[in-house]
Amino acid sequence: SVDVMLTLVIGPESAQEFIGKGGSGGWELVKKWNILEEISRIASVMKRSIEKGMPSPKGKMDLVLGPHVVGLMMHESTGHPYEADRILGREAAQAGESFVKPDMLGKRIGSEIVTVVDDPTIEGSSGFYLYDMEGVRARRRVLMKNGIINEFLHNRETASVFGVKSNAAARASSYDREPIVRMANTFMLPGDYSQEELIEGVREGVLISRFTEWNIDDRRYNQRYVGSEAYLIRGGRLDKMVKRPILEITTPAFYSSIDAVGKDLEFHPGLCGKSDPAQSVPVWFGGPSVRLRGVRLGGI
Repeated sequence: SVDVMLTLVIGPESAQEFIGKGGSGGWELVKKWNILEEISRIASVMKRSIEKGMPSPKGKMDLVLGPHVVGLMMHESTGHPYEADRILGREAAQAGESFVKPDMLGKRIGSEIVTVVDDPTIEGSSGFYLYDMEGVRARRRVLMKNGIINEFLHNRETASVFGVKSNAAARASSYDREPIVRMANTFMLPGDYSQEELIEGVREGVLISRFTEWNIDDRRYNQRYVGSEAYLIRGGRLDKMVKRPILEITTPAFYSSIDAVGKDLEFHPGLCGKSDPAQSVPVWFGGPSVRLRGVRLGGI
């Protein structure tokens, strides 16, 4: 993986951006990533935002979120709360609990056009493996299917508690750490729309392409994302840059407000932390652009 932290200071204002690239492979991956071009593009966007960005509009409106934002939300608001050991309370004194309960299996939590999966079998991905640390053959796990909670992430221990078979989610960061329930590559399946078509369907709103900071509570229910690259939408077209819009939303409200899903699926790498002693394992999180109807936006 290659990680870059950009900091830009212009007068009294500053901006920060994190750029991450990762996967399973050799030096040929680095050549494909065009890191220097990415740094140049994002630095230019940061400069424009500081110098020309307008204050964020506030209130109830429609939003379009880019893949950079959606991918993180898949990891944090679906991946972690669907870990069966967390649902059972094992992480309560460490990373936290989950708003998802065992009896929520089969219950609707979002729009019927939303499906979220965790798939360790994607070759070249950061979270790639064919068998987990307990010898179970890996497969795609469909966590949310058409807006309905479909399955949790399991190792052999949690699967026995739930009366199901393990779906190969046991991972360990090293030989001297116990295998625990972990994500691999968590993402929303793409839809049929281009991002331009999603924008065309918004009369007044905001496009948030990238985030600069975020936080989420220990039950993965209430969350907050601050945009770094964002634009006002007027009459279905992009207008001026918007400075640091803030989306604060609950997990069910986020998934229920999605009325259209893009086809521009992107993946981003990360190191997912969990357990005590701490374990960090490589993952991908991904998603396409999505459109949200009637959500509340704030700003700084």
